[in-house]
Amino acid sequence: MPDTARRCTLALALLLSMGTTGAQPPSVLRVDVAEELERLAGEYGFDIVGEEHLAEAEGRAQGRDAMERLRALLEEFDHIIVQGSGGDIERVIVLGVTLPGAVPEANEPLVAIDGEAPPDAPIELPTIRRGSQHSVRVALEGEGGKRLARVLLIDTGADTLVLPSSLIDNLGVDASSLQAREVQTANGRTEARIGRLAAVWLGSRRITDVEVSFLDDDKLGGSGLLGMSVLGRYQMTIDDQDNRLILTAR
Repeated sequence: MPDTARRCTLALALLLSMGTTGAQPPSVLRVDVAEELERLAGEYGFDIVGEEHLAEAEGRAQGRDAMERLRALLEEFDHIIVQGSGGDIERVIVLGVTLPGAVPEANEPLVAIDGEAPPDAPIELPTIRRGSQHSVRVALEGEGGKRLARVLLIDTGADTLVLPSSLIDNLGVDASSLQAREVQTANGRTEARIGRLAAVWLGSRRITDVEVSFLDDDKLGGSGLLGMSVLGRYQMTIDDQDNRLILTAR
């Protein structure tokens, strides 16, 4: 699978949805996910990447428009929906079956973090891999030291840390302090709200004063991107064999 998601930037109107499982009402139609996705691709004119993850899977055929239908169909898969400037869906990227508990709820606290590591010691984190894409578990520190656990996609193309707007209140960020900025993207222009986050925790390492961009949830979904406002402070290595992110001080 092409390394599309890693290279995506604020430039893409991007939705990363982490699915949930559960019993559905008897009236909900269950369909073969691969076949239904192929049918929707023909109906709405988008491309599909990662179809190999859908073998023998069933999902819900439900919804009034393309986005609702895709969300229902792919709710048990990690996936990205790429939209063009007019809102049309251009590409659906399936990353794999959702890992149970891979994305904590927004208000779920991170486990206690012991003392900080020496400032020059490399940071090594296990990654969650989907094809050629890697995500890592981090903690976001907002006002008053409040921390939220998240799983973020590693994206060296994103200039900043990118989070959904639904986390603004959860992190205790003053929305009035954020600056609206229209950003040029590969598929058109979209609006972001730019600010600073007190810190991002990578394991036991606290990275302070991090620039963050908040995008509407329907553009980004419930996850986010670990971009260059964090990664750019280090020399970065991704170990594909052992699924690890290694950050070394510059």
